[in-house]
Amino acid sequence: MLIYTRVIMFFLLGMVFFNDVPKDNLYLKGYVIFAVIVFVCNHFLIISEKHVRISFYLILLDGLLSFSFGIFFPHMTLYLILFGIVAVTLAIHESSKIRLWMGFAMFFLSWGIVMVYSARVMGDWAIFENLISGSFVGFGAVVGSLIRKLYDAQETMDAQYKQLNESHVALTDAHQQLRLYSEQVESLTTIRERNRIARDIHDTVGHKMTALIVQLELARELLKLDSRKSEDTLKTCDNLARGALQELRFSVRTLHEDEGEEYRFIPMIRTMLNDFRESTQLEAKLSVSGDPVVVPISLQPTLIRIIQESVTNAKRHGGATICHIKLNCSEEEILLVIIDNGMGTGLISKGFGLINMKERIEEHGGSVTFESNEGEGFCVKVQFPLLERTWTAGKKV
Repeated sequence: MLIYTRVIMFFLLGMVFFNDVPKDNLYLKGYVIFAVIVFVCNHFLIISEKHVRISFYLILLDGLLSFSFGIFFPHMTLYLILFGIVAVTLAIHESSKIRLWMGFAMFFLSWGIVMVYSARVMGDWAIFENLISGSFVGFGAVVGSLIRKLYDAQETMDAQYKQLNESHVALTDAHQQLRLYSEQVESLTTIRERNRIARDIHDTVGHKMTALIVQLELARELLKLDSRKSEDTLKTCDNLARGALQELRFSVRTLHEDEGEEYRFIPMIRTMLNDFRESTQLEAKLSVSGDPVVVPISLQPTLIRIIQESVTNAKRHGGATICHIKLNCSEEEILLVIIDNGMGTGLISKGFGLINMKERIEEHGGSVTFESNEGEGFCVKVQFPLLERTWTAGKKV
């Protein structure tokens, strides 16, 4: 709408000047028509993006034509309205302060020349009329600068919206990639955990089944020689078979949880301890402080395995009847302490079970200490830092 208003004003002002020209002055009438045509052509050239570089010079040409109307019509101050339109155009399209000041300086110079010329021709300075019409030029400059600021603000908003849209698209892509990466990590974690369970089955159940076979062969030989020793050997076989069955139950239960059901960490520990109590009569007391939810899912099977191995060792090697299990869960670390009332030992010998436990703990960046004295039971202390994990290179088990 602003574009068409400017063209309409040129036509209207041109008609006023044209009607003011005497009928016999065809040259001046022709000049008015020519000037209006130039005004209109310049207008469309100025608003065209193809002629941005020469827009300042086109605006100066409009100013020169406005100045000419002041010379040709010295009895009228209407030419200042043309200067006002030019001032609006200059303030809108020109961002260089130097050119802005240059344009306004040329206006004041032209205004002064026309006032002096009009005073000589008409014999009157027409101060009041000049001030009223000249104030329109200042008003036009202010309006043009405000419109320029609105345009700049609109361009800034458009640029920011474009950047925001691009950021949204990039964030969406990153979210999609993160989701795919999360799925891959979850899949790899599941595969790793299943491989670990398979290794545990091989290391624990396989070890016990091998020992069971050896004991069964020994019982077969002793059955012919000494029935009493054969009965003791069969009891050992029974313990090995029960331990292997317990390992298989736990492994199957863990695999079953990996297939999609909710991994119930604390209930699984309690179920495992209850099953162990029914088969060994070992009383296990579990106390938990903090929120178990902070325990990473990848760490939960390891903690259950540690508890299982510890209570098994407490019963098998220490002859314990009571085992205290304390689990402290915080955002900084997971602390597990297992103490039994077994016979203890003055010299801790790390067998297959303790070595396997230590390796499993260190894989997750944790640490473990074993403490025991003769007649004072056995203590296992495990620490898993959650904020910072460290591994010691070159440290032997």
